[in-house]
Amino acid sequence: MRIASTLLLSLLLTLPAILHAQEDIDAKSRDAAAAAAQTRHTSDSLDGLWQRSGVISLNMSQVSLTNWAAGGFNTVSGIAMFNGAANWKKGKRAWDNSLVLAFGGQQVEDADPTKTDDRIELNSKYGYGLTEKWYLAGVAQFKTQFTEGFNTNGQRISNLLSPGYALLGIGMDYKSNAKFTAFISPATARMVIVTDKTLFGGSEDPDLRVFGVKNGNTSELEAGGYIRVMYTTELAKNITFMTRGDVFANYLRNPQNMDVNWETLWTFKVNDWFAATFNTLLIYDDDTDLPKKNSEGVAYSGPVTQFKQTLGIGLTLKL
Repeated sequence: MRIASTLLLSLLLTLPAILHAQEDIDAKSRDAAAAAAQTRHTSDSLDGLWQRSGVISLNMSQVSLTNWAAGGFNTVSGIAMFNGAANWKKGKRAWDNSLVLAFGGQQVEDADPTKTDDRIELNSKYGYGLTEKWYLAGVAQFKTQFTEGFNTNGQRISNLLSPGYALLGIGMDYKSNAKFTAFISPATARMVIVTDKTLFGGSEDPDLRVFGVKNGNTSELEAGGYIRVMYTTELAKNITFMTRGDVFANYLRNPQNMDVNWETLWTFKVNDWFAATFNTLLIYDDDTDLPKKNSEGVAYSGPVTQFKQTLGIGLTLKL
């Protein structure tokens, strides 16, 4: 089957104006309030209204043992994470953006440091309202990691832009309210990137694939259908919850084996500087092979559901 699709994505860059300073509020309170209201109206009508949110967290732990009879190892570990959003709205036009950055590691005794988290994800969506809740929209997404990753045998299995994912799609976006959005695209192009040749292990097999990219190539173009759902809410005064999920089906190869990414983030705020965060990430990628065993206990490689959870208590700044 031959697939032909045309993708369109328009991004509008605008900046909000700065509100004028108020006059003496004691002497001219009514005039100042009217002027501020007029200024807000002018700013919104010219540049739209921005809504920004985000969580920055830094968590560290350290264990030091000296002549410890119970045993154990000296350990230092830490993780830093940023999860933010910046959304713009003016009339029938809307522009939603989100950025996720995470990096963590640990060192046990004199062993080499090991990575515990590594993530870069940027999402941008621009839409034009057709009705009160439905938008014609285009979406762009980019995902990769900061640095190389190794398995338990010390073998390099990932790196910067290995893999990397760049996605463009056009479709319909449903926004029931400020908390929920669902984007559906039947025409989506995704580029899978693998620039680190060492991940192929020196094999000459032209049919060998790493993250879906054939041996000898650095990228693989996929065309398919894409769905992205996101929900954010404040459950209580100091508790916020966010969840988002992506589903992609590649029309060109095994469309029935859909790729899934599902993330949740809980933030439990203690005060302006300290909070607990609980983050989960579930991934299924049909092109990512990991060690498995069949019913007879024989080891082999194949796709498998991946799951990661991160619990942190430490310095947190909520934007």
